Amino acid sequence: MPAVGPRPSQIARTLGPYGSLVLALCVATTPSRAGADGVITLGFGGDVAFTHGLDARDPLGALGAMLRAPDLTWVNLETTVGDVGEAAPRQLRFRSPPSTPAILRGAGVDGVALANNHALDFGRAGLVRTMDALDAAGIAHAGAGRDRDASFAPRVQVVRERRVATLAFHRLARRYAWSATDRLAGIASAHGADVERSVAAVRVARRAAEVVIVMAHWGIEGAVCPARFQRDLARRWAEAGADVVVGSHPHVLQGIERIGTTWVIHSTGNLAFPSARREAARSAFFELTFPPRSSRDESGLRARPLELLRGAPRPAGPDAAREIIESLSHRSFGVSLDADGRARALSSHGRGPGRCGDVRTGW
Repeated sequence: MPAVGPRPSQIARTLGPYGSLVLALCVATTPSRAGADGVITLGFGGDVAFTHGLDARDPLGALGAMLRAPDLTWVNLETTVGDVGEAAPRQLRFRSPPSTPAILRGAGVDGVALANNHALDFGRAGLVRTMDALDAAGIAHAGAGRDRDASFAPRVQVVRERRVATLAFHRLARRYAWSATDRLAGIASAHGADVERSVAAVRVARRAAEVVIVMAHWGIEGAVCPARFQRDLARRWAEAGADVVVGSHPHVLQGIERIGTTWVIHSTGNLAFPSARREAARSAFFELTFPPRSSRDESGLRARPLELLRGAPRPAGPDAAREIIESLSHRSFGVSLDADGRARALSSHGRGPGRCGDVRTGW
């Protein structure tokens, strides 16, 4: 029997002052691709931008079936798409070619998070063109919209008669320059009063779907340990009903945490990114599996190590894979990974061995 979501009036009452958010609720049916009957597997990759000619080098081809194996695969699209738009006054501006949605779709990507600091590199018009291009290619997106309500709305996809809702938020310094307003396109913020709005949106998604994903663009670039505010925000979203929180922005891998039954990947690193070098060129693709109609605490997380060569990912060789898994374990909170990258929670309170366990940094 298909999952039944709440009526609009119910969601509106749940949101209170954010009741109009339901008007932007977006539902799409996504065909199943893999797994045993009733099992849902979600895949998550890191930052993606096909700039500096990366699009011409078959950027995701080496991953083969890895991206296509999960029922749903989501990544962070750290770029605008298209060949028009007025550049924003900033040093680094990312604009990938119009072929980007087709490359993503062909590789098996089903959805992208847009709540990041490069979504408006070519203005609000550039963001709207990016969303239009993704829509035309059949790629779901979350975290951006033509107004504030749309940017906070969950994207709901139906897989094996189970609803999966995805939201995306940014927690970066220029919150007002990028945020959507009542009348202007932009992205969803998790700053200040918008933290409560984001928590309310997660509660709405919990009522609308069986599985809830939060994609978060946060943290400090190059930092291998998350800032304190990342862990605090993750806990708020977990308590509101998120099953997994997937981070991006640092461009390097950060550790894994289990908050109750919620998995937190603090940073997925890069997936396909032209400037990836050294630590930023060692990454992973994450798979989260939910057994049939099971309780949330039976979900399982696995990291598949990747290496980036000139910005394009490929499965890591044995030595690099071992080092990547060991690094993830050392950076995690109360979670260890075995040699195959399968995560095991040692503590539901984020305690346990690891170099990041005593970090108290934050903004």
